[in-house]
Amino acid sequence: MGQRWRDAIVCGTNVCRAAPARGFSPRLRIVLEALKRLVVPRVIPTICLSLIALSYVAGQGTAHAAQPFAKLNERAIDEYVVPNFEKLESATVKLATTLGKACGRPAGQLSAIQDDFKKTVLAWAGVEFLLLGPMGAEARAERFDFSPDPRRVVERQMRRLLARRDAAVLGPQVLAKKSVAVQGLPALQVLLTSRRHSILADTEDGRYRCRFAVSIAKNLENIARETVSGWSGANGWGAKMLNPGPDNLQYRSSAEAAAALVRALITGLQLIQNRQIMPMIAAQSKPGKKPRLPFARSGLSADYIAASVISCKRYYETLGLSVYIPESESWMKQWIVDAFDRVAREGSAAVQSFADGQEPPERERKLRFLRFQVEGIRKLIGRKIASVANLTIGFNELDGD
Repeated sequence: MGQRWRDAIVCGTNVCRAAPARGFSPRLRIVLEALKRLVVPRVIPTICLSLIALSYVAGQGTAHAAQPFAKLNERAIDEYVVPNFEKLESATVKLATTLGKACGRPAGQLSAIQDDFKKTVLAWAGVEFLLLGPMGAEARAERFDFSPDPRRVVERQMRRLLARRDAAVLGPQVLAKKSVAVQGLPALQVLLTSRRHSILADTEDGRYRCRFAVSIAKNLENIARETVSGWSGANGWGAKMLNPGPDNLQYRSSAEAAAALVRALITGLQLIQNRQIMPMIAAQSKPGKKPRLPFARSGLSADYIAASVISCKRYYETLGLSVYIPESESWMKQWIVDAFDRVAREGSAAVQSFADGQEPPERERKLRFLRFQVEGIRKLIGRKIASVANLTIGFNELDGD
């Protein structure tokens, strides 16, 4: 039958027509021609229009599916990522300026320096987890904050440099090529918290230490400025995330970019769990031993964990992920918000109790519960919400460390 049937329906740009039937008996040809005159003029255009309509609807459906991710990406970058890196840059500029003015001045300037250092540390807490793009390149994150540091590399390398009074590190451009352990916040913390050697002392050692501190602060400023610049402009990382496509080597679709932004949140939660909560749980088994926490030397650990958690919460809210929570599981919305608040509040209190040498009742149980809360948020976002949103999260920036 296939060899004899010669009808071909051809849809042009404006008309649909049927080629004459050949190879049939005269009687059957008469019937087919009659059917063609009656049916084809009505049915074929209808089929063509239907196909066009279906194609249009399908295209609209695809555009609608991509639109939420495009908006999510734009919102995350414009309302959280770039503003918070700009905040970090401003904090480092202020810190470098204050240090530069303070060198050789009375010790009364130290409180202003410490205040600006604290503001820089807390600004860092707001972006530490954003390792995608510029901050993840050229070891910027490690240069800005070399942690965790279980082998005390920062302290050992700083002692050697200070003993030699190596003049090379007094220039931020040269310092940027030195070990990452002596470039960032932990190294600056060593200089600012020394009880025996003030950076403001009117001695050769004091002047060297102060100039070294200025060099580190300017290096931090340069790193922050490079990161802001890397996110900005027509060729910046922000533009790459907001303009995905086949020619984009980083992101082929809005969904890929959105997944990377959500993955950063998972990274932030993992940082809180691994570097702030777990050390406290480990310290519980060793009475009298204080946990090694970020910025403990400067007394900022409690503020830092609170800032880290609240920053992750604000980032989560900026992403707008709660819209993907199914109505059947609406309890998740309030649970996640409450969990963030609880970890920020109770995590900070736990850190302070260690700093004060206290042993509150049931502290270990409370710490394990905090770990459960962070892990719960991480799994709900990374597995449940991401799955509903059809986002493939995969590995985060800490996997393999």
